[in-house]
Amino acid sequence: MYLIGHALKNIVRNRGRYLLIGAVLIICLASITVSSMIHFTTEAVIDDYSDRFGTSVFFTPDLRKLFTLMEPDENGMYHNPEITTEQYIAFSRSDAVKSTLFQGSRQTYSNQLIGLDQGGEEESWESGTDNVFLTDTQAATHVQRQAPNTTVVGYSDDSMMEDFTLGLRELDEGRLFAASGECMVSRDFADLNGLKLGDQLELQDVNSTDVGMLHLTICGIYLDITTPQPNGGNWAVNNRRNEILTSFSTLEEHGTAGLYVTAVYYLKNPGLAAEFESYVKENGLHEVYNVNVDAESYNRVVKPVESLKSISAAFLAVILLVGCLILILLSMLGVRERKYEIGVLRAMGMPKVKVAFGLICESVCIMALCLCIGLGIGGLIAQPVSDAIVNRQAGFMEQHPQADYGDILSSTNGMNETPPTLQEVRIVQTPESVAFTFMISLALGLLTNIAGIFYITRYEPVKILSERG
Repeated sequence: MYLIGHALKNIVRNRGRYLLIGAVLIICLASITVSSMIHFTTEAVIDDYSDRFGTSVFFTPDLRKLFTLMEPDENGMYHNPEITTEQYIAFSRSDAVKSTLFQGSRQTYSNQLIGLDQGGEEESWESGTDNVFLTDTQAATHVQRQAPNTTVVGYSDDSMMEDFTLGLRELDEGRLFAASGECMVSRDFADLNGLKLGDQLELQDVNSTDVGMLHLTICGIYLDITTPQPNGGNWAVNNRRNEILTSFSTLEEHGTAGLYVTAVYYLKNPGLAAEFESYVKENGLHEVYNVNVDAESYNRVVKPVESLKSISAAFLAVILLVGCLILILLSMLGVRERKYEIGVLRAMGMPKVKVAFGLICESVCIMALCLCIGLGIGGLIAQPVSDAIVNRQAGFMEQHPQADYGDILSSTNGMNETPPTLQEVRIVQTPESVAFTFMISLALGLLTNIAGIFYITRYEPVKILSERG
């Protein structure tokens, strides 16, 4: 306790010197607070952007390659090479992919159900292909294929059901599908067939004999105001109110045969676009296709935030370097001025450890006071500093939308939800930023004290007192 009381008295006696040290510390700690707040906030913004929007990737044909590599059909039309269901699923296994949204569909038939717009022309037609639905009474030499009267559509995520988001469909009874084997049907389809919640449906895929019967349980009935026949015609399979909605995993459990799939891939970050392109090419994507990433949306939102993060990190490094040098110099000068005082204490028998502990106590008291002031000042000025940098970076990105991104991939609007242009990053003081500032202040205190203590304790008290005389 004596050493602590003596340290407090020394702070008062040497208040001029400690005011100077305190001013330098407050400037350093306020700057560190601003930098740490910006750093941790921008990390959260980038993570939030990735979680909500991601970096979507999609495939588009290169017309020059299409005309060069593909042959036209008998009508002179060029067709894009097929991307198979197996390839869509395989592409999702790339290490560069953060998540994948799948949508799959099967054309199905049930003689126990009637589809809206189902007519006599759909009862059956002859086909000579092997990819058919065979009845027990049909010979292999004369195949009859049943026309579909329903379509089962599967989604890997509820967010993909855009008709519900747009208000074209609305849950009328029951709930959304959750477990495997659950499904939803439209109110029109349910009323036509006398269906209710809990009823079982048995559906056969009409495009493949390898798929067993689909057994689905109705868990929800939805209202539907979509256009019944968006492509014209009057076939039941084209009527959207005959769609049976379920999860993608339910369709996938029956294999990929007869399953039509589309997918949207979201990368962990746009820098992995080249890696993903290489992966999909190795796994069978035809060279006609280009792999495109939504770089414009990424640049508009994340690039200014990343620039803000980089600027704060550089600013922090400069402040730490300059602050350390100044504090070490002030500490050594301060201890040098108190050389005689320390020599007297040593001559009275005080060990080096206690002398050092006294100096550390003084430093801890000053550091604690400056830390509180620095956190307060940093918290007040962090937002204006951030706004000034963001506005400058956002203006630069509007003038140069592809700046610092490169030409790995082209930029198009391929995301389901377009993120807004970044206007402001709300800077907050998080526990992580406070802890970071505290650790830096602790390191600064130790570093500056070690330099001063090492400078003074290497002298013997007799030599110190003799130099004073």
